[in-house]
Amino acid sequence: MRFDLQLFGLPAPEYAPLAVRAEQLGFDTVWLADHVVTPAHYAPTYPYRESGDPGIRPSTPLADVTVTLGHLAARTTRIRLGTGVLILPLRDPFHVARAWASLQQLSAGRAVLGVGVGWMAEEFAALGADFGTRGARTDEMLRVLDLLWSGRPVTHQGRFFDFSTVHFGPAPEPAVPLVVGGHSRAALRRAARHGTGWFGPDVDLATSARLCGRIAELRDDFGRAGHDFTHHVRLSGEISVGAVEAYRDAGLDHLVVAPFTRLPPTVTRADRLAALDSVAERLAPLWPDPAPTGEPPGDHS
Repeated sequence: MRFDLQLFGLPAPEYAPLAVRAEQLGFDTVWLADHVVTPAHYAPTYPYRESGDPGIRPSTPLADVTVTLGHLAARTTRIRLGTGVLILPLRDPFHVARAWASLQQLSAGRAVLGVGVGWMAEEFAALGADFGTRGARTDEMLRVLDLLWSGRPVTHQGRFFDFSTVHFGPAPEPAVPLVVGGHSRAALRRAARHGTGWFGPDVDLATSARLCGRIAELRDDFGRAGHDFTHHVRLSGEISVGAVEAYRDAGLDHLVVAPFTRLPPTVTRADRLAALDSVAERLAPLWPDPAPTGEPPGDHS
């Protein structure tokens, strides 16, 4: 079993101590969730809760995920650094390509770009981005990222991006793994066609297993069944050996945990660090041995 840690909504200085502790404990990847702004009012359309309320409030701290991961790269040596997920169509592909090529170099190959199309129409409106075309724009951005990261002079003519020959620079080494989030039909196809992995939402085990099965079918349709692919599946509900064994028995062996969601509003850094320790203690029979400090990460993407 491998275990990842998802973080969101913390004051910026809180991420590094948690990432350092997660690395010490043997977590495989730390994922930062992304929003750029929080509109004062937005419709309850969050797709992973029946209420449609994600729990995000104007008071929820937001941090730039790429800048924060760059900081974490300087504070850690082994743990992988990912976005779960970056709202790609709120950006342009050139700045994303440059930032993540730099992060890959500065982190010694530990960057994992997780992307999604977003769900909050009001956030898109605030940034002047078209919400209705976000899926098509994301698909084209993924093609542009591949071009820019190819290491060759490239040109592109598309629906949303059109540029004559540009020189981006050397290809990132190793290549930046691309993980796609979401559970819609379009998201699953995007993961199967473009991704080296899928970042699952907070849904029950049966739903996660069904979605992973559908991705496998789509990858076979696209002729990609033989390519390496990782399902980063959210551990839903309690964090216990029994719960993890149920996921393992379903063939899901790379789980993402979010241990802070049930902590009180007055939570401190010490409380969060204790919660991380508690995860490793509760799952000790299934917990991987932590890699020695300085050991380069394996190919887990």
